[in-house]
Amino acid sequence: MLNSSNMTPINNESVVQQVINKIMDAIIAGELKPGEKIPTELELIELLHVSRNSLRSAIQTLRAYGVLEVRRPEGTFVCDKVTPQLLHPMIYTIMLSNDKTAAKDIVDLRLIIDFGVSTLIIRRGLSKEDEARLEAIYADMVDKLMAEDYDLDAIVQVDMDFHVAMAEATHNSMVVMLNKFLLNLTSESRYRTIRRIFELNDREYLVKTHRIHLDVIEGKPGTNLEEALEYSYLYWKDSYNCNW
Repeated sequence: MLNSSNMTPINNESVVQQVINKIMDAIIAGELKPGEKIPTELELIELLHVSRNSLRSAIQTLRAYGVLEVRRPEGTFVCDKVTPQLLHPMIYTIMLSNDKTAAKDIVDLRLIIDFGVSTLIIRRGLSKEDEARLEAIYADMVDKLMAEDYDLDAIVQVDMDFHVAMAEATHNSMVVMLNKFLLNLTSESRYRTIRRIFELNDREYLVKTHRIHLDVIEGKPGTNLEEALEYSYLYWKDSYNCNW
């Protein structure tokens, strides 16, 4: 619980941000725990020596980020579950990036997340259930890719399903959420990429790149994660006009 012994008053510079930092630090330090009620508004004003308006602005921001939640009539609590709102600051950062860096940042972000997801699976091992699920999605993808009356929307969806299943195979809720954020962020570019691949009549590429990625996490001999990811971005990174 927050108390006066470990809380120092805040100066006038960036008051709202400093209140946010103080509360976040208390959560990280374990002074405020998930599901725990934070001090009342009057108690926080006294502890931090800030105005009511500054405190309310900070609390509102932390609510928007999914860090705090209001439970009426009990009060304000630290969230006890991971929520997508926690990623809003990342969205704001991307929005504020200039045109020259935003696309490259997204490509780099996908590389980090895809590499991390795959590495985690390789380290922990892929369960039989997860492997069967991924193989089933892959087989469905091949059927949809090779169909004469193919449906691009259905192909994009099964591609998304493949990457969702890959993240879920880590059995880490935060990884799943980060991956979902990435998929939402890149959904339109993935659609453009698949459409371009079909225009170039190279649908076999999509079959091959997903097969290679599966072989890597299944631990097949002679596979290499970095090479698999680089190959999988061959067309996609061009949708952002981004060179590695």
